[in-house]
Amino acid sequence: MNLNQRTHTRIHGEIDDLMRLGILNENQVIQLKERYPSAAWNFMALVRAFSVLGALTAVAGIIVLVREHLNWWLLSEAGLALFATGTLILGHRLRPGSGAAAIYETVELIGCIAVQGLITVLAIHYSTGSRNWPGLVGVQTMVLVLLAYLLANRLALWYACINFFFWFGAETGYLSGWGCYWLGMTYPVRFLGAGTGTLLLSWLHATAVRGRWAVFSRVYAHFGLLVIHLALWFLSLFGYYENYDIRWSDTQGERIVFSLLWAAAAGGCLFAGARYGVRLLRGYGLTFLIINLYTFYFQFVAANTGEAWFLHLLLTGGSLLWLGLHLERKPRKDKE
Repeated sequence: MNLNQRTHTRIHGEIDDLMRLGILNENQVIQLKERYPSAAWNFMALVRAFSVLGALTAVAGIIVLVREHLNWWLLSEAGLALFATGTLILGHRLRPGSGAAAIYETVELIGCIAVQGLITVLAIHYSTGSRNWPGLVGVQTMVLVLLAYLLANRLALWYACINFFFWFGAETGYLSGWGCYWLGMTYPVRFLGAGTGTLLLSWLHATAVRGRWAVFSRVYAHFGLLVIHLALWFLSLFGYYENYDIRWSDTQGERIVFSLLWAAAAGGCLFAGARYGVRLLRGYGLTFLIINLYTFYFQFVAANTGEAWFLHLLLTGGSLLWLGLHLERKPRKDKE
């Protein structure tokens, strides 16, 4: 403690004595003490300030250096490649020690997404100007499927299936010059075929594939059933026609046929699930059979009797309320 600090400390003591005697109030004491600081100068605060300023200056210098002398494309490509490699290696190392598959599968999925990002950056960097982005999604889908099988990762396969869904629809749109993309109602029929093929893959994995790839059967089953029911839903709403140059016209007969076909598909799933004890089939069958009934009701009953809108609201709301209570009560009974 230097001379000034000792003097200021003695002054602080005298100020405190004056406050105890009632000569000074608290605000006056605070103001007087601020004039005579007794605390030692905090040298470390200055050191920390210089450290932060130095770090910011260094980062700014690195950014300027990179911007002036490095290629941002190469830098982003290298960064994505390193990140993808690191996450895939980390996921592989986590496999033996992790208790839940979701941990390492999620880490590997992040690596697969980074691989897709790397392919996208490479495609943009070396673009030829074709603007064929559906083709790029197709290449990414093939790479993701390969990674899913190499890693035996269900999440990666799910992600590959989602990319396949977008590629399958977008590629046909690209080839047709984007003519009436979704309302060219040959699209749902194509997805119906794709869903059927995916169910065939599910059956092959369940019956013929053994080992770590056998679990892919459920992924293909979920995706195939979902695509089939969504395709039939579209067809039951719009019908089918091949000429995408015309506007949609009301094809009530076709919509009834496709509604019945959709109901048959949902009922078949429900029957097969109950017959063979497959909860997955029962779930899809029951869910889409309910959606089918409400779709049919609004298309062919409510749409033609708009004057009875109040009755339609009562029927719809009451049936949904009963359905919710019934489905909520059923699992409790099963447990009992």
